[in-house]
This record gives sequence, C-alpha cells and structure tokens, in this order.
Amino acid sequence: MCLAGPQLLGLIFHDYIVSYGDAESHLNIAKRVVSSITPGFAQLGGIWLLFPHLLMIPFIWFDPLWRTGLAGSIVSSFAYIVSSVFIFKTTGLLTRNRWAGLFASLVFMLNPNILYMQTTPMTEMTLIMFFVLSIYFFIRFIRNDSFIFSLVAAAFFGFCATLTRYDGWFLVAFQGATVFGMYITRVFKEGKPLWQKLEGKVLLYATPAFFGIALWFLWDFLILGDALYFSNSEFSAKTQQANWLSRGELPSFHNIGSAVAYYLVTAMSNIGIIVFFMAVVGFISYLLHKEAKKRFLISFVLLTPFIFYIFTLFVGQSVIFIPHLTPVDFEWRLFNVRYGLMAVPFAAIFSGWLWNRSKSGGRALIVALFILQFGLYFVGYSKVITWEDGVVGLSHAKRPIAERWLKDNYDNGLVLMDDYARTVSLVRTGIPMQSSIYIGNKPYWAESLVAPERYARWIVMQKNDTVWKAVYDDTKVRGRLYKYFQKVYTSPEILIFRRISN
Repeated sequence: MCLAGPQLLGLIFHDYIVSYGDAESHLNIAKRVVSSITPGFAQLGGIWLLFPHLLMIPFIWFDPLWRTGLAGSIVSSFAYIVSSVFIFKTTGLLTRNRWAGLFASLVFMLNPNILYMQTTPMTEMTLIMFFVLSIYFFIRFIRNDSFIFSLVAAAFFGFCATLTRYDGWFLVAFQGATVFGMYITRVFKEGKPLWQKLEGKVLLYATPAFFGIALWFLWDFLILGDALYFSNSEFSAKTQQANWLSRGELPSFHNIGSAVAYYLVTAMSNIGIIVFFMAVVGFISYLLHKEAKKRFLISFVLLTPFIFYIFTLFVGQSVIFIPHLTPVDFEWRLFNVRYGLMAVPFAAIFSGWLWNRSKSGGRALIVALFILQFGLYFVGYSKVITWEDGVVGLSHAKRPIAERWLKDNYDNGLVLMDDYARTVSLVRTGIPMQSSIYIGNKPYWAESLVAPERYARWIVMQKNDTVWKAVYDDTKVRGRLYKYFQKVYTSPEILIFRRISN
C-alpha cells in the first residue's frame, strides 16, 4: 500500500476508504461474483464496466478486505504506482530528461486528491493507469511509426480502458482518429501504397482497441437482453441526468460555455490552482516549441479527458456540481468533482515539460511554486475536493441510524433490500453477501416482490425505493407482509421487518 500503517488504519477506522457510496457498490459487484445466493459473472451487471471489478475478485474473497474496502484499495494503489512510473517515462520521452520525468511523477504522486483516491475502491485510478499506459506507447508510435509493437501495446491498453470507464471509449476513438490523421494528408500525394499503409495501421490499432466496446454491447445483449442497457436502463447515467434536467439542475446542458467552465474549474480544483497554471504555461510552451516532434498530434491525444468531459456535460450525459460555479439554490453543490482527476496526468506531464524548458533560476521558482501549492492545502485555501465530496457531498455514502440498529439486531437469514437505493450498507451491518436478495438475484428478487415471505427473513425498505413500492404500496402484497412479518424498526424514511417466528 502507498500509505503508512497508522494512516491506513485511520482511513479504515473512519470509513474514509468507503466514504463514497459508489465505493461500496464496486466492492459489492465484485463480491457477488464469488459470494451470492446466485454467484457468477452475470453479477457484474450491465451499467458499470467490467475490468475494475474483475481486478478486485482475487482480493474480494476475503471478507475483511471486502468490509474494509481494502480489496479495492489494493487495485487502486497498484494503479497509482504504475501510473506514476509511466508519467515519469512519458515525460522523459517528450523531454529526454529523467529529472523532468521525476518532477512530473512527483507532481502526480504528491497530489492530495490522487493520494486519497488511490486508497479507495473507486475506478478512476484504474482508468488513469490504462490511460497513461496507452498514451505512453501511442506517443512512441506517433514519433516513430515503425514501432509496430508500440501501436499494438497502445491498442491493448486502450482496450483495457474501454472496459474500465466510458472515458476510455473517447480515448480509443481519438487515438484511432490520430492514426488516420497521420497518413491521410500524405495519401493524396503518394497514392495507393500509402493508402495500404494507412489501412493496415488503422486496422491494426482498431481491431483490439475497439473490441472492448463491441464486447460490452454483446455482454449487455446476452446478459440483459438489450445491447444498449447501459444507456437505456433506469440505472443509467442518461436516466439520472434526465432527472436532474427535469429539476432544472443540469447547468451545462446545451451550454458550451458552462461545460468548459465547469470542467476547467473542476480540473483546477483537483490539480491545485498553482500547478494548474504551471501546466497551462508548460502546455503553451510545448505547442510553441517547433522542435517538439508531432507535438500537435500528441497534444490532441493528451487533451482527450478535457474534450470527453466537456462534451458529456454539454450533451447532458454527465453532471458536475462544484461550489465555485453551482447556483446556491441547487439542492446539492458538490458532486462528481472526482472527474477532474483525469486532468492530473496532463498537468504532471506539462509541469515536467515546463521544468525542463526552464533555466536554473526558473526551475528553482517552479519547485518553490510546487511547494507553495502544499502550503495552500495546509492553510485550507485549497481543499482536497475529492475527499470533501466523498464525506459531505452528494457522492457520500449514507449512514442512517437504521444501519446501526440492523448491525446490532441482525441474527441471520436472507435480507430483501433495494441495493440501488443503498438503504443500508452490507459491509457495515455485517450481513453476509450470500444473505442479500437484490435485483440481480433471479428468481429470488422478482418472486420476493410479490410474495415477500417466500425467501426473506428480513425486509429493509426505504421510502419510494423498489421494495417499498412493490411490497408496501401494493395493498395486496402489504397484506402478505403483515401476515408473515413484524415491523421492528420505524423511521420517517426506513422501515425494517422481521419474519414472525412459527
């Protein structure tokens, strides 16, 4: 792990490893593959992509690693180490200076938002690893297109990225477009021989890189009966954003200025204001440096995260709330700010470039500014915004009193609960995963919603969640509920029922 023992114990004790609601969901997806009343790979579902959960499976077997979140932390910490190494190598590739690579790597490694997220089971660090790996080999290919291995390696890690987060889909699309752009202007001059070379290189890249996307469509079709389930279902980002839009709280929808502002401010908040402006200066310096080989193509690919998030904010496929910009009358003003983490490798690489292009006095100033950035964190001017979102933002995991009650009173038996609503936490209540009935357990789930007594000993429902609507709001099913179950916990939002002993 990348934290000292006392720090790690502190994260576990305070539940900071699983402070994000999504963190436990990622752990639970992996856990259900190996431990569930209906175990198997179908438990990977069809909304979140496969790879991060597959990587957790070797560690998720052990209940302590699942319940503490360390099963996911191990994966994220490994990704952090690999990313740091390849940011060093990528910067060295651009600058031919190991010290510049070391500085870039330190900018990434010491970033407080990166340091926090690499302790969590969230998927951002895994994506950053595959992004950086793919970018490194792709830049090697751009600079010398005879390096066929580099193109294949970039495609392979692009394939991994496409099965990690949807950001990876843009990465391979942009890299594919870059390969095409490298040759197309020369095709008209050199004719058929170069066209054949273009065709071969594009196919060599696209076949493995885009296979992950095709595989995901096929997976959703075979497992869930709809190749577009990840986009069309009630659990999709599209549906969630439609809910925000109906409330008038999707500020960047069809507003390009807002989309640019929201992502740039989010990126700056994750990078740190001083390092952000250092990186901008470094990026401009790189673009103006005529001796930098293929600099425009390389810049195009490195800007992929910016273009992806600005585009998805504009079309309403994602949403970010950040206090600097979000209207004060919105219900929440801090949400999804971790998306800015994808800009940190860009900032690290171009901070390293700037350090390399500077003279001795300039390098000393850059190091001093880098240290000053930590001073801003220390005095509280700069926030560790990913931690803030996980602890107090909309992304934070709920801690209802009902959860503590259930932990103290649960005494075995199957528990019927809407996992999507995250009514209570399985990892904190001590309920075994194989004792949970959720939407992915067929036929247990569907049958329990019409005959709750068939399998469950416990029923936990939250107002307006699926269980509440199917069991409590339906008068016929509610009659069966009270015939076989006793209400043992009541609050305005959560009800808990226990099977009446025979």
